[in-house]
Amino acid sequence: MNLDPSRRALGHLQAIRLLTGAEHTTAVNDPEVAAAPLRTPAEAMAWVVAREIIPQQQLADLPARAAAGQENEAQAIVSEATDLISGELPLPPWALLHIRLLDRRVHDGVSANALDQLLALQLIDAAQHAHSLSMLPTHQETWAVPDSLPATLAWTVLRSGALSEDELKALAGRTAHDEIVADAIARVSGARTEMRTTKTTTTFSVDSMDFTTSSSSSTSSLPSMPFPVPPSSGSQTRTFTWTSSSASGPAPSGWKKKMVGVVVVALIALYLLFGR
Repeated sequence: MNLDPSRRALGHLQAIRLLTGAEHTTAVNDPEVAAAPLRTPAEAMAWVVAREIIPQQQLADLPARAAAGQENEAQAIVSEATDLISGELPLPPWALLHIRLLDRRVHDGVSANALDQLLALQLIDAAQHAHSLSMLPTHQETWAVPDSLPATLAWTVLRSGALSEDELKALAGRTAHDEIVADAIARVSGARTEMRTTKTTTTFSVDSMDFTTSSSSSTSSLPSMPFPVPPSSGSQTRTFTWTSSSASGPAPSGWKKKMVGVVVVALIALYLLFGR
């Protein structure tokens, strides 16, 4: 029976007892599992936590469940999963995992052998080949996907930087291997999508003792989401600016500055609690 990569990785977690039977059943029956781009057990473990099938607080204790002789592998999986959903960015686990999985999937199918074939087909030159070889990703052999020429060619644009997107597009129609080039172009294009970001700035005026709010929008190019995100996770950001409209006059004394600061902090706190 051939399983898709996500279910295969989840099955391995159950086999070494990092997942109970009930947790595994919940995971494989999750409506989002088919869309989750999981390859390795660590990615599956991180996804289980991100989907709140297992609380994040329990993650560090999971190696204690491991079957005899599987303790080291279980610890390595949990450590890698922890890294996938942790970071300095103030983002929830599902968002951090999303970012890491997007990066990992770009590396799928990339190999030295594929680079050698691209060089032999004259889709890259010797300098581009050497540059890309120095930046090759490492793969867990058991969980790696087969070598892919289109994926590797796209990777030279998206990650190694050996080719620019324009150079890749310029290859179309100029070689006997247009199917490889077309696939690579589609992969590069699919790795980016337009995302509109709205920024809301709330300004407090010391003179009028009032808030004013302005909004601005911008469009940026970001990778597409591999799985749905919660409704509350929109790209909206909110900043606060304390300004005074006074054009002239003596500077306020120290105690007045402190009082104004206290008032501003209190008003912002009240706004955050009740004004949303």
